[in-house]
Amino acid sequence: MKHALVVGATGVIGGAIARHLAGLKDARVCCVSRGGAAPEGATGLSIDLLDERAVAAACRTMPLVTHLYFAGYQARPSRLEEVAPNLAMLRHAIDLAQAGGALQRTVLVTGGKYYGLQWGAIRTPARESDPRHLGPNFYYAQHDHLVERAALGGWSWSHLIPPYVTGYSDRAPMNLVMAIAVLAVLSREAGLSLRFPGPAASWNALHHLADARLIAEAAAWAGSSEAAANQIFNIANGDPGRWRHSWGRIAAHFGLAEGEPLAIPLTQVAAEQAGVWERLARKAQLRQHDIHQLVDWQWADYMFKTAFSNDVLFALGKIRRAGFAACIDNEAALCGRFDELREQRFIP
Repeated sequence: MKHALVVGATGVIGGAIARHLAGLKDARVCCVSRGGAAPEGATGLSIDLLDERAVAAACRTMPLVTHLYFAGYQARPSRLEEVAPNLAMLRHAIDLAQAGGALQRTVLVTGGKYYGLQWGAIRTPARESDPRHLGPNFYYAQHDHLVERAALGGWSWSHLIPPYVTGYSDRAPMNLVMAIAVLAVLSREAGLSLRFPGPAASWNALHHLADARLIAEAAAWAGSSEAAANQIFNIANGDPGRWRHSWGRIAAHFGLAEGEPLAIPLTQVAAEQAGVWERLARKAQLRQHDIHQLVDWQWADYMFKTAFSNDVLFALGKIRRAGFAACIDNEAALCGRFDELREQRFIP
């Protein structure tokens, strides 16, 4: 039986991977986090991956692990400061996973920052063979460490790169789905149409999305496919889209009319609407009454005003040729996620 160790299970991607693997008949799943949280069907291990002594102690009692899935992330004030802690987490996760001597494959999930999205426009379609840029970029440090450790340890690796991710997590405020849903609920409460909160450039740009469920399926495939061994793959839903083509369907899903785009300051909107949200949340008995805990609004402002302002297209031929051909519709995936937020009582 496959024994999977998942890092990042409290996040959007890691949580989806843990839930997907826990639903498979041939897998046992353990999730590592500081709090020891794990989804249904998985076991939680309380280990701080930034605490070297705690990791060393855990290695002495760690059960056999055959597959490591790493989707953890530590935010820091600058890109340079992100490198050390995020590399340390991967290094220590590998220490745990190979402590029992049974590790076969590590699947690393990074993101579009691998291609330099954080710095501006990138070459499109982005290909796995594209040259790197000058650092700092902790994804480069993680990938290089992964390759080095695999060669020394006698196991193989796979590296998945999704673009903008959609998914569910109650502990990840950098969440595009949650941000749109909260804006839609507030617009409905005010009797307004749903307006795209970014500039015309973001409204019109062409972009790929990757739903967390699809990433989880790809991660499971990458963990067992021989064709995925020691390879980097882009992963996205399928066809790219533009917000100006999708926004009407999103608005209709909330029973709203589609409004013209307007680049409003989301941090200020959230501050002004905090009391409204608290009242709505108490009335509907929602799980989170604090609008600032639901979404990182500074991040959301960056996403709508800057990140989406350039075309972001990923070449998907490599992963399809290797054998993973699953794809989903962007708008259907988004609407499914909004329904999930209702079911989980995060929005009314």
